[in-house]
Amino acid sequence: MHTKAILVALCLIVTGLAAVFASPSTQAATYVNDQLMEERGATAALGGGDHVFVRFGSDAAFGIVYGTTANPNNIYVVAIKARYLGVAHVVDSQGRTLLDNRAIKIYTLYAMKLDSIVEFRDNNGNGIADYARVYNGTTNRFSNYINRAGDVLYKKVDLNTNWTAGPIVRTNGTGYRTWTFDLSATNLSYSAVANYTGSVAGVLPLVHFTFHLNASAQQVTNVTVPRWNVTISGGNTITTVTRAADLLVSGKAVHYDLKWDQDIEGWTYAAGNGAGVARRLLLEIGAIVGNFIPAALADQWLENHVLGPMHESGSAQFNSTIRAETANETTGNYATARRLATPNVDFGANLTRIGRYLWVGTSTVDGNPTRPVYGEIVAGLRFAAVGENGNRFVGFVLLAGLSFRGGASVIHDPTVTTDVQADLQLPSSPAGPNGTLIALVGGIAVVAAILLIFLFVRRRRGKTSSMPPPPPPPET
Repeated sequence: MHTKAILVALCLIVTGLAAVFASPSTQAATYVNDQLMEERGATAALGGGDHVFVRFGSDAAFGIVYGTTANPNNIYVVAIKARYLGVAHVVDSQGRTLLDNRAIKIYTLYAMKLDSIVEFRDNNGNGIADYARVYNGTTNRFSNYINRAGDVLYKKVDLNTNWTAGPIVRTNGTGYRTWTFDLSATNLSYSAVANYTGSVAGVLPLVHFTFHLNASAQQVTNVTVPRWNVTISGGNTITTVTRAADLLVSGKAVHYDLKWDQDIEGWTYAAGNGAGVARRLLLEIGAIVGNFIPAALADQWLENHVLGPMHESGSAQFNSTIRAETANETTGNYATARRLATPNVDFGANLTRIGRYLWVGTSTVDGNPTRPVYGEIVAGLRFAAVGENGNRFVGFVLLAGLSFRGGASVIHDPTVTTDVQADLQLPSSPAGPNGTLIALVGGIAVVAAILLIFLFVRRRRGKTSSMPPPPPPPET
């Protein structure tokens, strides 16, 4: 995954007025689905190509980026969302208000990349591919395959290609809107992996995905907003940070889920990989979870003392056959890949949920609808990408996969979901310098956000700009 491409994806974000993380009320739903906007066409995000997104204002975008004939690429399931951690009331040592109801806001990119299809032989009988890949933290890319634990990897099909898109079918229900469309690729070449020296002749005739993107937006009331009191003294010192009474506000809750039907037809298996339970295909999936940090806040102290220890850059939680586990930027390559005991991986941080990846536990292989599907996690590694203006994108990349019984026809149904709180109505608050409300952006929790509030106050006293502008528009 290219550093520049990752940063360009963030250019889709338009910074809006800040809101806060909260839980919706339990009242009957009032839907405002007419505020969900479809967006499609050429994009430079995540390597470029075309995209189909459903947006809600400036706080949420969800959909697909995919390669075209003009710009071959993988398929990415993408969520760009604001995560809201609370609001702060800041006073000086005399009790005078410096800032009131200032939102603590994080912009997060959550993307699932459909990377490759890999043929392997499960010699140790655990149902997954035991292997590792080399990760280059400069280019943010995985490269070389390494066999482990007796399993043998043969060849792969790279899903970075030109995808043919079908028409979009739109459906409006009482509580949702749905966009259904398909992407297909034909005659894809094989390439050897993990020192395989056998034949890679022939092509994969067809890979086909049908996507069902569902979205809903609700008006919510009695939303609980965490609130913090902060005292600053001497112009440079944060003396106290205490929890205050929560605010009750109204706003909107947006839910997205994207289910897809995947169909792999006509794989040519290696001569040494005979039919049976050990012959398998792995759909490799790369996941990005990361947060946008403006250049003015991206110093080494903040990263070392706040981002790492607080773990607000996000993590992946899953149940392996060993125990409940967490993967993030500190995980590295597992000595042996983790087979998942439950069909889901949850992405989240200390205070907010980012998204969920889940799948049906069986697949249809050569007409048999009961063949087990096994999820696996191979590695979790840190990245920190720097853009032209010094803005940073910090988080982790996860290498995962779904393992299927090898056959001439393999059909399966995974899903990605995410929820966003948006457009919450905070009590009126005076504007900062030049009439701009502050949006505290970064992969950090409440304590770190308070530090950023402090930076804002200090600059305000010095009559300087409160925050850097949002990222530049995408290059063309």
